[in-house]
Amino acid sequence: MLKELAGLPCVNMFALDDTMLELANQLALTKVALKPFDHAILSGVLVSSSRLWAQGERGISFAEMDNDLQPWGQRGAPKDDLRKLYNDAHVWVYGDFTLQFPPRRADFE
Repeated sequence: MLKELAGLPCVNMFALDDTMLELANQLALTKVALKPFDHAILSGVLVSSSRLWAQGERGISFAEMDNDLQPWGQRGAPKDDLRKLYNDAHVWVYGDFTLQFPPRRADFE
């Protein structure tokens, strides 16, 4: 099943490069994300999003159902350190795969 998913034209599987690994190390030291696998995912998303933005892409989004990587807590309270990382990388985070929650702000870049 994973092989079929990886073969879809809309899916880009990639290995972490040196920039992503360096950021993963920084995330571990700052404890923004607590689990090693979360460091890897978050660094891949942040670096890739920043690169896409630099290439002129807009409307970059990330759907994440893992509470540890969502920039809000259980009751909707913001996780400011995580939100800042996503904002700096110009990536909007959705909490579901329908890309409806939370609604993307019209002014979000």
